[in-house]
Amino acid sequence: MDKECPITKTLGFLSRKWTLLILKELHNSETKRFSHLLKNMEGISPRTLSKRLKELELIGLISKEKFNEVPPRVDYRTTIKGKELIDCFESINNWVRKFNIR
Repeated sequence: MDKECPITKTLGFLSRKWTLLILKELHNSETKRFSHLLKNMEGISPRTLSKRLKELELIGLISKEKFNEVPPRVDYRTTIKGKELIDCFESINNWVRKFNIR
């Protein structure tokens, strides 16, 4: 039986490099293509972006939609689950500002 705290597990996953930035980037728009994410996130490698997108999709924080076009097109967006997680971080941000945490 896994006795690790769910919050610890979640924060461990979210603390992986680029994960929160990808969620933030997707949250700021309706949908984004891989190339747009890569362009807007200076310094991330295509391999890392692909890996993080797969991880986020696997746990249901983002979804992807494939289009049968040439060249192939895939759009990414946050799910309701992902949007609710971002709301949690906005609440934390408000708390930090309220109490002037530095």
